[in-house]
Amino acid sequence: MAPLLSPPLLADLVAKAHSSSTAVRCSGSVRRWAVAGLAGAGRRDRHRRRRTWGRRGFRVSAVATEPRSPEGSTAEDYYAVLGVMPDATPQQIKKAYYNCMKACHPDLSGNDPDVTNFCMFINEVYTVLTDPVQRAVYDEINGFTATATNPFLDDAPRDHVFVDEFSCIGCKNCANVCSKVFEIEEDYGRARVYNQSGNEELIQEAIDSCPVDCIHWTSAAQVTLLEDEMRRVERVNVALMLSGMGSSFDVFRMASTRWEKRQAQVLNKVRMRMSQDDANKGSSWSDIWGSPTRYQKNDEDTKERVKRAAAAARRWREYSRKGADRPPTFKLPEAASNQE
Repeated sequence: MAPLLSPPLLADLVAKAHSSSTAVRCSGSVRRWAVAGLAGAGRRDRHRRRRTWGRRGFRVSAVATEPRSPEGSTAEDYYAVLGVMPDATPQQIKKAYYNCMKACHPDLSGNDPDVTNFCMFINEVYTVLTDPVQRAVYDEINGFTATATNPFLDDAPRDHVFVDEFSCIGCKNCANVCSKVFEIEEDYGRARVYNQSGNEELIQEAIDSCPVDCIHWTSAAQVTLLEDEMRRVERVNVALMLSGMGSSFDVFRMASTRWEKRQAQVLNKVRMRMSQDDANKGSSWSDIWGSPTRYQKNDEDTKERVKRAAAAARRWREYSRKGADRPPTFKLPEAASNQE
């Protein structure tokens, strides 16, 4: 992870980002993910032959519009789970966390299992946001820093696998070829990736033999955004899809577009803060989007944390499917007494 750019470089960056006429907006950072490959040159050669979404460009979808989840059904990101902004200070995050935990106390929840599941989820969120390095990794992946690079435009190693469930027809071929990695969902009848540490040759065989080309090699950062996007989308059983019901979406484009929107908000805040600095020479630019995290960059540690972020995104998807990431609906006694 690289620290925030110096003010002169950052000014040039913002100017270029907003003067460009291209459709894709990103920071254009020269920094790339410092994530090394998992093996030597032989494996890299196999990666070059793999079919990856990144090399084939954006895929055309049958539906161009982005689906919207019911208002308030899911949080946009980890910060929204706790009810804070992405530039929240550690103190603000801690306070928000304890406010959430108040509702989890057995005296208030009556040991409700749904509340218990919610508490387990926000504990994981809090762990990420209070670890400076893990939070920096999360912010880089999701576009919450001014120096972030869109993972879908990045050249990180494609060592994770993802199933495009909107293309999957539930043939079960991948689950038969590599059962350690692929399983068929009971609810929707589509293939899912449940384990990223399977046999690489079997995974490649499943990809090559897929009749609809719905399995893709991706980076861990891409998987994080793709899993995050899939939890927002309303899906139907594969049998209904094949009969013409339901909709098809390009989840890769949707995830990339959401990243670009987040990054545009960050760059807009950078521009506003720099304008304020011009008007007030006594102010500091260093807290443009939270205090920049200083730490010794370690490639292996960064790679491991990016993988953990991808695994956490898959777990969040399961939480969302069960509704466990939605805050308890009952009111705290203090709030009820104030209204009375």
